[in-house]
Amino acid sequence: MNANHVPLAERMRPSSLEAVVGQGHLLGPRGSLTRLTTGGRLPSMVLWGPPGTGKTTLARLLAQATGHPFLEFSGASGSAAELKKFLAEHREQPLFRTVPPVLFLDEIHRFNRAQQDILLPSLERGEAILVGATTENPAFYLNPALRSRCQLLPLRPIEPGNIRSVLERAWALERPGLEVPAEVLEWLSHWAGGDLRSALAGLETWLTMDSPDLEGLREALGGRLMYDRADGHYDLASAFQKSLRGSDPDAALYYLSRMIRGGEDPRFIARRLLVSAAEDVGNADPQAFLLAEAASRAAEQIGWPEARIPLAQAVIYVANAPKSNATVCSIDAAMAAPDAPIPDSLADAHTFTSRSAGKGQGYFYSHGDYSRDQAFLPVPLRDQTFYQPVRPQERNWRDKAEPDAGELGELWTQWLEANPEGGDVPMDAWAVELGCSREALARGVARLGAGSWKLERVLRAKPEDGAAE
Repeated sequence: MNANHVPLAERMRPSSLEAVVGQGHLLGPRGSLTRLTTGGRLPSMVLWGPPGTGKTTLARLLAQATGHPFLEFSGASGSAAELKKFLAEHREQPLFRTVPPVLFLDEIHRFNRAQQDILLPSLERGEAILVGATTENPAFYLNPALRSRCQLLPLRPIEPGNIRSVLERAWALERPGLEVPAEVLEWLSHWAGGDLRSALAGLETWLTMDSPDLEGLREALGGRLMYDRADGHYDLASAFQKSLRGSDPDAALYYLSRMIRGGEDPRFIARRLLVSAAEDVGNADPQAFLLAEAASRAAEQIGWPEARIPLAQAVIYVANAPKSNATVCSIDAAMAAPDAPIPDSLADAHTFTSRSAGKGQGYFYSHGDYSRDQAFLPVPLRDQTFYQPVRPQERNWRDKAEPDAGELGELWTQWLEANPEGGDVPMDAWAVELGCSREALARGVARLGAGSWKLERVLRAKPEDGAAE
């Protein structure tokens, strides 16, 4: 075949493991593959990562470096029956009886879990070494039996600097002696989004253009989004929610825009926003969930592109809202509690039979006296507290627990005798001793000192450790 008909990306394919770029975590001195292939040994593995990161190239070079024949089968075009026949035919070849071949199965996620079982006998008998390649997370698409027999090795997107170096070598190959179009290569190295194959295809487009210029190349190639159904989808959603949790509205808006430009369903974005508003904000600011829910309904009704506006409004609010995970921690703690008998006083007492059995006895109608204490938890769990408020906005709900007036009066009298000139009232210690919040305690102290003492709220500042040195 004429070399000019072979795509540039294929002609630039590395011929040795040392020439592979961007996967130092696998091929560096302490890389995973370096350790796994010591002594020429090659275990079965699955290479997973974004497109254009060198999965096929790496599989071929590993087989070459360890002296194994290389067989390639595509999950995109081959059926399970064809794979079974393929394995049986090659098993009979004399060479493979002494040296097992590397079976490179591209797009391995295309086979369902039952079809993947076809590979297990060959791996068990040592008749083949599987090297699978996928853009999807193996945890979602490979059955446990196959995963347990393979090393799972993630490939990373190629950094722009590494892409740039390959583009420069490609330019020298295609246009030796001509000045390097630095601006074009720099733009391509970032436009590719970590996909080296796309970057080389972009350079090939430039080389075939009449009177090429950067603006024309941009128009020819269009935008590029590293966003797919599996990892790109969930990675962006994860980054979006973590940015909301971390109170970074700029990052949250950026990942929102990435999902929008990637064609994400607005309902999926809204669901993630609702989860964050409940899980990460909770009752530190209940308004966050209401706004997220309103944005969700608006997005469903109006669709793109206008849905970006209410979603962005809610994203900004949720990102800036005070955070508390007390809600999710409390329900998880309650879910972990053992089952215990419901107290008879709380059991249903609507029928004569249930009342005759003692159900409902001892229950007091709470609206009759809001301050009257009742025990509602089952007896074995009455020393447990599931809800632990972490923010002032949540702790304020417990202000109804007023301190005992007599006990507070005794503490106040003792403190006045020890501090006739006044001073700092030990609010934290008293709140613990009296079993109330600081806010409720402050109200009680204000009543005791009214007319005789001036109470002040003090904000003290002190340097961080080492800041004053």
